[in-house]
Amino acid sequence: MESWISTQNFTTMIKKSFLYSKCCNIFLSGAYFHSVPSSISTIEILIIINDELKNTSKLFNVSLFGNSNANIVSRSGIWTLSENYLKPRFFLKVHSYEELMSEFDVVDMKGRELQVCTFYQPPFSYLNKTIKKVIDGVEEEVFLADNDNEKDGIEMKIFLVMAEKLNFTWTIRKLKSNYRYGRRINSTGWNGGVIQLVLEKKIDLAFGNVRLTPNHYEFVNMSTPWVQMLTQFLVPRPQPITNFWALMRPFSMGSWILILITLIVKSIYMYVRARVDPKFPKRFRSIFCTITELIGRLVGTWMPRNTVNARLELHLWQTAGFLLVTAFCSSLAARLTNSEYEDRIDTIRQFLEANLLWGHKGPEPYWSDYLDLDDIYASQLSSRYIPVRDQEAYIHTLIKQRKFAIYGFVIDSIFFPEDDIFNEYIKNYRLMKESTGNYYSSFVVQSWLLQPIDMIMLWLRESGIALFHLNNVMHRRISFNLREVVKEHDGLDGIYRRLGLTPLGVGFLVLIVGLLASTIVFFYELKQASNSRSIRE
Repeated sequence: MESWISTQNFTTMIKKSFLYSKCCNIFLSGAYFHSVPSSISTIEILIIINDELKNTSKLFNVSLFGNSNANIVSRSGIWTLSENYLKPRFFLKVHSYEELMSEFDVVDMKGRELQVCTFYQPPFSYLNKTIKKVIDGVEEEVFLADNDNEKDGIEMKIFLVMAEKLNFTWTIRKLKSNYRYGRRINSTGWNGGVIQLVLEKKIDLAFGNVRLTPNHYEFVNMSTPWVQMLTQFLVPRPQPITNFWALMRPFSMGSWILILITLIVKSIYMYVRARVDPKFPKRFRSIFCTITELIGRLVGTWMPRNTVNARLELHLWQTAGFLLVTAFCSSLAARLTNSEYEDRIDTIRQFLEANLLWGHKGPEPYWSDYLDLDDIYASQLSSRYIPVRDQEAYIHTLIKQRKFAIYGFVIDSIFFPEDDIFNEYIKNYRLMKESTGNYYSSFVVQSWLLQPIDMIMLWLRESGIALFHLNNVMHRRISFNLREVVKEHDGLDGIYRRLGLTPLGVGFLVLIVGLLASTIVFFYELKQASNSRSIRE
């Protein structure tokens, strides 16, 4: 028996119906919606009825198909379901298999109003003024967005381009939740934030620096990302300090230890040489005299002329001393007349050693999204986290004590705090060099909106329009303080200061020790002399 569908028509029907896949599941009986997840927009359904199909058939109930694309073929006609981005959807009867719905090259939402959610978060969105509006019988707080100053921000500009190209209108509601993105409860549950609103289908789209992470992607559809950002800390700037041991700073501790060891070895050599060699200067037979002369020659303050049989050793010693003193003095002059600062905090290890704390206003982070848990140091940052919400006074105290680091992200070499409450403090902070991670920023969308949004997002990226809006907003809206955090203030500033007592402290200490030693030697010699003869003699 010959089929009522020709091979050519069947091929056309398959090609038009299954845009994304040619490997299909075939159901000969039973309800398809028990097996096919029709809420996913890329699901394609083809129903072939080997019979007449009446207009009153339950198959024409569009709610059964959710967001999926569907075609119905029967002996009595051919029907295709309208685009899933239009409301209401309906079945359109077509006259040939070529007219079946396939890929939508030009997406036109024909002015459909989308429900959108975001929040005030520079530089992504500057929406702030709100009004009350009833949406689906519920009073909501929506952004007024009545001037160019508010309709500004990188992601806001990108969103406006999407609205123009896809031809949709919008209402942007203000997020009621205390948390921007919400919190994962378990493997199947999510609480709060824009992600819960998308899950409950109360909104169609959300933006506001939403991270593209596996944790988010398990629950909602995320668009193609438009930018990658680094996460970093602002740490307290090094403060000027006055060091008692400033005279020792031109050389490291290792250099001083090496000089001391060399002096001891050289003194022992000269002492032993004088004891075993009768032609060697006899003054070196006293270990104290040997050390005293070697120190004098090293610093260039004592050079006895009698160097018979020790000329090579002493001249080499003096040459080494000349080089050391020259290097020491040239560095010392610059150090003592310029401010000295605390050590910088530039790595996560130094962050931990400084016992800094950090936090943000949201819930405790999902750590795998924020930190590299395989890194020995980064994994310890979770133990330094404290919640900011309801502890603002304590955080203010920690900032005054220089014990708190400000968490944020870097975009186009500019740092932004994750919470705007820290903006007033950043002038006393600098950017830590080592980043804690990186992430991509995306839009959260309903499944039926994913394909057209991705199409526009790719076009914005490839054409450079997204980059243009990024640079434009950064140029116009970024404050001076945000640019200053990348500059270092603890270098040589060219301002010279008077020397105080503290930086010269170790010099006076050596002087006092030397005076004490000479006094002891003086009285010792007086005692020795008094034992051998009377003072009058």
